[in-house]
Amino acid sequence: MTTTHRVVCAIDSQMAYALAVLLGSLKRGSSKGFRVTVGYLEDSLPQQDRDTLSALSAALEIPLDFMPLPHNPLFITQGHISPTTFAKFLLSDAITDPHLWIDADTVALPGWDSIFEVIEASSEKQGLVVAKRGESPGTARESMAFNAGVLGWPQGARRTWEEPLRLMDSVDTQEQALFNNLYSETASWVSEKYNTLTYRIGQLDPTDLPYIIHYAGAHKPWHLGRRLAKGCVDYGCPWSEWFAAEGSLIQDITAGPLAEKISSLQRAALATGRLRWQRDHSGLWLVKVLTTLGPGARIVTWCLGLLKQWIPRGTHPLH
Repeated sequence: MTTTHRVVCAIDSQMAYALAVLLGSLKRGSSKGFRVTVGYLEDSLPQQDRDTLSALSAALEIPLDFMPLPHNPLFITQGHISPTTFAKFLLSDAITDPHLWIDADTVALPGWDSIFEVIEASSEKQGLVVAKRGESPGTARESMAFNAGVLGWPQGARRTWEEPLRLMDSVDTQEQALFNNLYSETASWVSEKYNTLTYRIGQLDPTDLPYIIHYAGAHKPWHLGRRLAKGCVDYGCPWSEWFAAEGSLIQDITAGPLAEKISSLQRAALATGRLRWQRDHSGLWLVKVLTTLGPGARIVTWCLGLLKQWIPRGTHPLH
């Protein structure tokens, strides 16, 4: 009998299409049976989106269930990060069996599910399985030991988080800082390959692909007009694996009502992302401008390519 592992995530309507692409990549890259639980803060994920994702999971033969979650005033918006990111605390409390949390702004490649072997061998005392954070030459060392986009939860009770969150000073990426405070000293560590941040892609061995690529930051692959996406794939930019996964998903559901629903999610995803006058949103501004320029964007990107060292990482097709 095939063991069924559990993957857990949380989204709002802004991330529905991202999850659709992730589901397809999880299925293609898996070697074991798995099921998916999708959490959402109440009123943040319309029934229509849930119905589309349910239909997609059925077509992909992935068992999927939804879990509505209560809002909490401690769950705040920080830049491009929505209150939904705090839902991982609620889900880890609700699901005490071993499972893998994965952010929706990721793509899975073959070998991703080998992390379950480490999760099942880890203990409640360790509390969490996390990937080592890779460093980039010439940059300051990250203050946090791990990125909280991929979290392996072993069997057992979770650590108290609500009161520590209430008492925390305001810092960037509040939930990630709290996870590091609670678990970094005892965590079980795995390779960076299980949570490779986009800015690290160019520094890795191209013949040794990651298992999970994490498109962190305000600008995401789905924000980019697809006229430019082909060039990204040809160029091998950090977003190319995501576009390849999207292409495979669309190929798998070429016609019928489901294809139209997924296409509708794709069009809606182009308009997601809240623009802010902050440095870490400069990439989102650039991608939005390129998308609105249509065919003229190719000329702009060629010119900007001459100045690519000043362009945010992960922006097609300059890196």
